[in-house]
Amino acid sequence: MNSVVIAERLSELLGLAELPVAVTFDAHRVDADSTRVPPQPAGCCFWAPAQQQRLDTVAADHAHCSVGSYTHGLISLEQAAAGADTAALVGSGWVGEADLMAAAALPFRPSLITYQPLAEAEADDVDVVLVKLSPTALMTLHGAVPDLTLARKPQCVIVPLAYAGQAAVSPGCAVSRTRTSLPGDQLTCAIPARDLDLIIERLEASTAADRAVSEFAAADMAQHFTVAERSF
Repeated sequence: MNSVVIAERLSELLGLAELPVAVTFDAHRVDADSTRVPPQPAGCCFWAPAQQQRLDTVAADHAHCSVGSYTHGLISLEQAAAGADTAALVGSGWVGEADLMAAAALPFRPSLITYQPLAEAEADDVDVVLVKLSPTALMTLHGAVPDLTLARKPQCVIVPLAYAGQAAVSPGCAVSRTRTSLPGDQLTCAIPARDLDLIIERLEASTAADRAVSEFAAADMAQHFTVAERSF
């Protein structure tokens, strides 16, 4: 499937309210029309605007967030640990040094990180796909991907986890939710791009099964319970 079809099917099957975003590390081409944006508070701040336009970013654009720069392979763990922002996170008790050492990170340093609408990306270039899930969408995805990983904070670890081949969902983290104004009823999820065809195939099967059991449950309630009893 091409990227347009994949984006449409993923949105339909998961009932996405927002467009899926493609993440590419060291894209084969740099788009002359790509929007250059000023550095952001953190890499996760590129996710929402990338639903509308391609953003080619470099390390300096991510530098304000030491932990995010580390998880994206842009700086070493030692450099991240020395950051004043990291000291604030550790000093508050929000994370410990052991948590930082255990955090997933890209195994290489990308010179360019591209974010763009999945439907506009070259399918062969995409490494990770980001989606924002409702609780119902999470239920649906978990039915298709039973080994879906629930990532620990910080939220941005879902990107290197997906790059390594593990679909990962995050409830968000307090830092990222503040920086991105992520709605309280949304979770973030990163999916390995190379697995999308298989995941969509499994989603088609799992959504059909969900629909069948939902219809059974509705008919069963209608047969055995009155409206008054169901509204108790």
